[in-house]
Amino acid sequence: MVSSKPRETKRDESLDKDDDLQALFRQHFESRFKPLKGLPSSRLKCPEADEETPENQSESDWEGLSDEEYGKPVEVVEHKISTGVKRAEVPREELKTFMTTKPPSSLENPLSTAKRKQPEQADGEEAATEAANLKKDLALQRLLKESHLLDSKSSSSLSGSNRHKALDLRLQDLGSKSSILMQEKMPLSHRKGIVAKAREREENRRREAKENGIILEKAVKGTAKKTPIRQRGIGGPSVGKFQGGMLKLSKKDVADIVGPRKKLKVKKGGRR
Repeated sequence: MVSSKPRETKRDESLDKDDDLQALFRQHFESRFKPLKGLPSSRLKCPEADEETPENQSESDWEGLSDEEYGKPVEVVEHKISTGVKRAEVPREELKTFMTTKPPSSLENPLSTAKRKQPEQADGEEAATEAANLKKDLALQRLLKESHLLDSKSSSSLSGSNRHKALDLRLQDLGSKSSILMQEKMPLSHRKGIVAKAREREENRRREAKENGIILEKAVKGTAKKTPIRQRGIGGPSVGKFQGGMLKLSKKDVADIVGPRKKLKVKKGGRR
């Protein structure tokens, strides 16, 4: 048999050469940079097998789980994110109508929707104060509208024609289309006098405002009534007037029918 000594010597020589090369590289590196700390040797020592330990020694050493380790309770940690905004509760009927595929009808629960829209009623004292304030506001508005009817010399109570004017203003606020002071039927002379007096009063008001530097609204002039064009009946004559079983034509109608007259041009020196 061939001995293994020369092989072992070759391995030792190669390892020594590697150590020498590493030492040279280390010296060159330390000359340029800082010296390195001591590194452990790259050689690994093979652990020697214990011949005395039996095969079943690992099984005999393990005695199982102890009661202390097995009896420890398991800790359960729960992470919950609490949001401050609470979800509004939707009524069951609204949820059903929302989830259905049918379009909502106009006659579906009109009373329930009206009740939901109504605000919450205030307390008894608040309702009483609001009613009193509303009553005072209405009285103040009425006083401001009717203040031009009051005279400094007369009393605070209205009398005579002023009472009728105040009543007319209140009716117009309630939705009256025409004034109660407007008379439909009266003599023509009376109507002309009323219209002239109103025009004179308006002219005086505008003149005083112009002298005092007050700008008034733009004056609206009454538009003259246009006489409607008479519509002739079907089958009637399109020209002239039919009266007493006769068709009367004016000169204009005749001229329109005949048309313009043509003038004959005579050439000079021509034959006659």
